[in-house]
Amino acid sequence: MAEAIRLGCAGWAAEADVTSCESKDDLDGIIATASRSGVEVVYAVGGDGTVHEIAKRLVHTELALGIIPAGSGNGLARHLGIPLTAEAALATCRDGVIETIDSATVNGLPFFGVMGIGLDATIAERFATSTIRGPRTYVRLGLRTFLGFRAEEYEIEIDGAKQRRQALVLAIANSSQYGNNARIAPLASLQDGLLDVVIIESASWFSAPRMLMRLFDGTFLRSKGVRFIQARDVKIRRAAAGPAHVDGEPITLPETLAVKVVPRSLRVLMPRARIRI
Repeated sequence: MAEAIRLGCAGWAAEADVTSCESKDDLDGIIATASRSGVEVVYAVGGDGTVHEIAKRLVHTELALGIIPAGSGNGLARHLGIPLTAEAALATCRDGVIETIDSATVNGLPFFGVMGIGLDATIAERFATSTIRGPRTYVRLGLRTFLGFRAEEYEIEIDGAKQRRQALVLAIANSSQYGNNARIAPLASLQDGLLDVVIIESASWFSAPRMLMRLFDGTFLRSKGVRFIQARDVKIRRAAAGPAHVDGEPITLPETLAVKVVPRSLRVLMPRARIRI
């Protein structure tokens, strides 16, 4: 990959360098050095987990995030219209533009794509440990997990208005998708100052396959049993601490969650031809 990047940068007017990172703990030093050296763009080479770790260190800085997708899902890269090979990504962004996008936080932890609790958090946990990646694996694990999953009750406060919901999934999206073009929030914008709250209240064993397929054709919000609300601040209370995912990475979060949008907080390098993000 390093050699492909060097070849892709050959002939650029600007200088480029490749730095390996053995641990995410090394990123603070690498990014600090880049900032002192006058670097304009820090590229994340990897999947959504790598993008997450680098992006959260660039929030509210002058450094812009570039992405060379090298993961299984590549959700943020796909939303931004970045090609999925190193050569094409570099070629596209060589003449790209820098835009400032929204980020979000859950209990102070940054995220850039989607966070969620419920069924999708359990699927994310199983997908992360699967040795076979890709959309077919995601659908297969989704259906298998669904069969033994039960809806939970949540108290949800959306911009100050409280409601109680039984839900299989409670997803809060800054960008449109989990990855692999699985678009949980197909209308999401990275520049509207809003989060897209998607609540899956119910699904039968008969409707679940069709619902999962709708993730990939952009019509998910038309599914029966799905509610969609836009918000700036979301508070969630559940019975106990439990599984969650942030940008596809499974984690454990407490029973009370506070989710906020952080408008125009991250600079990103993206293709010039992209019209809407």
